[in-house]
Amino acid sequence: MMDLDSFDFRGGITADKLREFFVHCYRHNVSDIHLQSGSPIVVDHHGRKVVASQFPLEHANLVRLIDEVYTPDIKSLVQGGQGADRPLQLEGDNNGRFGLKRGERVRFRTNFIQATIGALNTAIAMTLRIIPSNIPILEEMGIEKDLYRSFLPMDGMGLVCGPTGSGKSTLLASVYQHYGETNPNGKLVTYEDPVEYLLNSPRLLLRPQQSEIGRDVPSFAHGLRLALRRAPHIIGIGEIRDLETLQAAVACAQSGHLTLGTLHAFSPGHAFSRCVLMAPNDSREQIAFDLLDAMRFVVVQHLLPTTDGKRQAVREYVLFDDDWRHRLGLEHYSRWPEMINATLREKQSRIADQAWALFVEGRIDNRVAERVIGWREFTDKQQRR
Repeated sequence: MMDLDSFDFRGGITADKLREFFVHCYRHNVSDIHLQSGSPIVVDHHGRKVVASQFPLEHANLVRLIDEVYTPDIKSLVQGGQGADRPLQLEGDNNGRFGLKRGERVRFRTNFIQATIGALNTAIAMTLRIIPSNIPILEEMGIEKDLYRSFLPMDGMGLVCGPTGSGKSTLLASVYQHYGETNPNGKLVTYEDPVEYLLNSPRLLLRPQQSEIGRDVPSFAHGLRLALRRAPHIIGIGEIRDLETLQAAVACAQSGHLTLGTLHAFSPGHAFSRCVLMAPNDSREQIAFDLLDAMRFVVVQHLLPTTDGKRQAVREYVLFDDDWRHRLGLEHYSRWPEMINATLREKQSRIADQAWALFVEGRIDNRVAERVIGWREFTDKQQRR
């Protein structure tokens, strides 16, 4: 359990006290911090919600803190119904400001929104995602051997999928860092919203170039079109959200660049379905076959809370080769998602299959297992056990 008693909120929450608390959360492996009008501060620690203050945060005080820690324009944006996203960076000094040493910095991405919370119709809710500074070493992440060897093909497209907070960005950052350590003559460019992990591969002769949407380029699609003239070996996409980005990503992949990105999808088959459904009806078949031609892998990852208070990464994935392309190409593209998922089911290589194994080993509890597997299949497995 997170050591909450070590942070002292006595005397009220000032702007500097809040900044110190953010650093405290970073030190204790918190992933997200939630502040909202009229409620105590709550944090996410290894996938579990933990109350981090013993008193509610008054609305007026929260507005004041936002003005002082961020910028005064956020209040008008939120109250105008637009919401806002802002980065936050805290840096230390010789005096240990905010609990950080000189040269040490912590980065966050923050979302602000207006909402009804309890009896308050115009409450403000803000969510901070802590951006870790240390990139995990790919070899130490427990990646399946065949997937590990397939992350860096010469060209084509790879998708890392999963829900929010499933470690998609972390996994991709580890892949990028591994590339930099093993390909000193390579060139890596990314487009992110916002820039998360700061890539630094000392062996790369050209340091990675990370562009932020809205600051450096207007959109993912615009950045991807520019990438074709920048002679990169790898192009990274923070998230494929729309058809324009998808088409630009496929074009990069088909032009001989390895193009890697994230997508919100719950299975490899669903990833294909989501991409195809971004297109209008009359162009879906073309998009589907372009994807099939370009795709090298689709991996879906979840982080499951374990009984020891930590989290375990589980993955299901498909490595697309000529055999896959031939089999799918013989069928109508609308059948591809089910064919892909059926193969995973037959091989018992779904996330659900791994969750069951973790449950049997006692590493996840029945609530987590049932949520991942589905109550009907989970019940059937228990009865056959």
